[in-house]
Amino acid sequence: MYMKEKTISIMLVCGLTFSTVSPVFAEEMTSQQDTQQQLVLGNHGIEAKQNVQITQGRHVTPTDFVQIYSQKYKPQLTFKDGVVASTETVGTFETTIVAEYNDGTTEEFTVSYTILADPSITPDPDPVTPTDPEEGQEPVTPVDPEPETPVTPDPEPTNPEPETPVTPVQPVDPDPVTPVDPVKPVDPVKPDPKPEVTVLATAKTNVTVELNDSALLPSQFVSRNAHNVKLSFNTQPVTNTLGTHSVQILASKGSATQTITVNYTVVDTTKPFIQPQEDIFYVWPNDEWTAEELVTATDNSGFVKVYFQNGQTLLDTTTPGAHSTVIVAEDANGNISTIDFQYQVISVVGMMLYSSPTVNFDKSTDTDIYGGTEPDTTLFVITEDSEELLAETRVDYSGAYHAVLSRPLQPGETAYLIAVDDNGGVSDVTHYTYGSKQVPEVKAESIVKSATDSQTTAATPNNDPSNEIVAAKVDKDLPKTGDSSSKGLTVIGLLLSATALLYLRKRS
Repeated sequence: MYMKEKTISIMLVCGLTFSTVSPVFAEEMTSQQDTQQQLVLGNHGIEAKQNVQITQGRHVTPTDFVQIYSQKYKPQLTFKDGVVASTETVGTFETTIVAEYNDGTTEEFTVSYTILADPSITPDPDPVTPTDPEEGQEPVTPVDPEPETPVTPDPEPTNPEPETPVTPVQPVDPDPVTPVDPVKPVDPVKPDPKPEVTVLATAKTNVTVELNDSALLPSQFVSRNAHNVKLSFNTQPVTNTLGTHSVQILASKGSATQTITVNYTVVDTTKPFIQPQEDIFYVWPNDEWTAEELVTATDNSGFVKVYFQNGQTLLDTTTPGAHSTVIVAEDANGNISTIDFQYQVISVVGMMLYSSPTVNFDKSTDTDIYGGTEPDTTLFVITEDSEELLAETRVDYSGAYHAVLSRPLQPGETAYLIAVDDNGGVSDVTHYTYGSKQVPEVKAESIVKSATDSQTTAATPNNDPSNEIVAAKVDKDLPKTGDSSSKGLTVIGLLLSATALLYLRKRS
């Protein structure tokens, strides 16, 4: 019994000792294996591959030539001096791979590799042999790497077993580098020069057109870049609104066309057009006339404001004699035109009364009246009933006139003939009745004093041209001006003449 217990005790002690020592033994064995592997792979866990075979024309990376067993030092692989291993020619070559580690050290691996022929590149190398009949020795052909062709699919699988755990890491670094080269050929874009060929015209800058200008040309918006380029509006320009707009111009030459969009600005810099309604304007004292009634004014904007420059609302007619004033025409955009307006304020005081105009009945017709009156005056022909102006003509230096009527006179119709000089002097009135050739009685007088003075003297009649007769005296039943004396006939004739003259300037 005692021996049995002792034996058990010895066994327990030995077992305890073995269990204590065995882990240490195992650790020593593992450490020895790692040390042996490091001795084989070096200090960084990388070694050159053996028997590297690559198909002709294949793209290669540094990992095709070295095997990484550990990523502890994060090796970065590159071809030495950037010289990538060539795969274009069949044969055996060498390349050097540089590994850079995170501890700052580098290591080089010179690797021998074989380029195998690619059947797609050299599908049938046999015809090469008979090319030179002198070289009849067929043994030369086996020198080519053709016998190694069946090995093509196998070179990669030769070393895949140790690479399997590291495979996902290998393509990380080289992949971003490879797409850089094929992208470069895409950069040269050839369509760029084509638009330069079709640039037939170029848009002008700072183009301005006048408001409501209806005579615009395409050449105002673009410049031709070649000869014989035809320009036309693809869209019509807007000119009735101030501000910035755009228009499309179509340029064409042969089969080439181009549409150019041009920005332009509509402005209004055109001054209004203004002119007096009469060359010589006569008015009565204290007569009221506005600026709009004295001139004609127009503008491309369609709106014109007419006013006196001195700020007065009405024409100054308080003083008899010759006067002038400045009339302004202004459009909606502030463009201004002015005119120096001349006018004469008529007064009965001191006015000379010329003899009545004479008529040559032999030459006169229903549309033409010939005769004579005071030289260098203006003759007016006005109908008796409707006060319609039929003619206005200038009397020449000899006193002869020819009045062309605006419409024919009817038989028995009467017209007034009155002569007015440039200083406001007027003649007595002649009554011309178409169709009558009776020799009328003559009565001509002149006012030599104020109309308030009733004294009058006889005046010598004008020298009558041949074949002319002096018109009849002023009818006693013509309207008077308030003077009831018999000596006011000449005043009545004067007032009638002035009234007929001013008929042309009646306000609407």
